[in-house]
Amino acid sequence: MGIQDEEYTVAGKKLWTQEELSILEKWYPVEGIQVEKRLPGRNRSMITQRARRLGVSAPVDDWNESELNILKEWYIKEGSEVVGRLPGKSRHAVRAQAQRLGLTNKARWSEEENEIMRTYYPTEGPRTAERLSGRTRESVRIHAQKLGIKAAAHGEPERN
Repeated sequence: MGIQDEEYTVAGKKLWTQEELSILEKWYPVEGIQVEKRLPGRNRSMITQRARRLGVSAPVDDWNESELNILKEWYIKEGSEVVGRLPGKSRHAVRAQAQRLGLTNKARWSEEENEIMRTYYPTEGPRTAERLSGRTRESVRIHAQKLGIKAAAHGEPERN
């Protein structure tokens, strides 16, 4: 058996070194997923899975006051889309923190909003969001499906 056989599994996955495990055990509880900067070649999924196996937890509340204020102000309007305003936070982290704070996004659509959707979505498609305060193009697309409204072919649906 050569050194290479000892460093990789049969499936070709890199084994965790003792040094990597030490870094994970020492820094994951302090830095959370930011420890990935200390572990080149390891992605977030690998890190969280290995930490879970080691029984090591990330900090529960690693949100600063500024981030919490952004979440409180924008989550009701944007839901998990607020992740774009919070560098370093995942959608999962945003949803979990919002839930802990008792925040909900604007889930109900008013009859006035539904009427705007019925009137403009067939010709404007997702751009109808520009007429609806606090609604994203994605939420407009989803709601149009629920209402059974389709954009006309010439409505040029937005592509990301």
